[in-house]
Amino acid sequence: MTDVKICGLTRPEDVELSCSLGAAYVGFVFARGSPRRITLDTARELAGVTAPGVVRVGVFVDEPRSAIAEAVDAGRLDLVQLHRPLAEGDVATSSRPIVAVVRVRGGVPEIPAEALLAGCRAMLFDTAEPGRTGGTGRTFDWSIVEKRTWPLPVILAGGLRPSNVFDAITKVRPAAVDVSSGVEHSPGVKDRPGLRRFFEEVRRADAKV
Repeated sequence: MTDVKICGLTRPEDVELSCSLGAAYVGFVFARGSPRRITLDTARELAGVTAPGVVRVGVFVDEPRSAIAEAVDAGRLDLVQLHRPLAEGDVATSSRPIVAVVRVRGGVPEIPAEALLAGCRAMLFDTAEPGRTGGTGRTFDWSIVEKRTWPLPVILAGGLRPSNVFDAITKVRPAAVDVSSGVEHSPGVKDRPGLRRFFEEVRRADAKV
């Protein structure tokens, strides 16, 4: 099955459901200004209910390395996802492997330097807007990613939801898909039927490809 990352989790019951449905990754947002931002205490709670073998990912934007280190400890993070231009210092000092975010602005992917990608675990493609570093919850032209060879596994993000993840997987065939707002009632509160349908559509796509 294509790996699934459920991001923007804020409640233990949503973490537990995501894991039971087959999530390979759970994402906890620590970015300042995000409506899905969690505290270190909440991170500890969510980490405690994450099923064994499910990878915990911390999402950051412009947080300093000291804040990232605190979140890594509190959330027992396995990966660090950075929604900012990747710098040599990010790779050199991170205590956890990095998911490099490739921001797609105006149809153009901003791909980090190959030397920096060599120190990362995966590339996450997401839509971006001028003046905004984090994701937008909207799709981009998937032809940017499909039928190309990339140096790292591709995680496809940006506006995915139950209604379009089948097409996303059959066209792009990513290693993983990432969903947050597409399976929510409100920021950080997941829609349980929507979560189930998302996984059903992923499995249906896998059966086709």
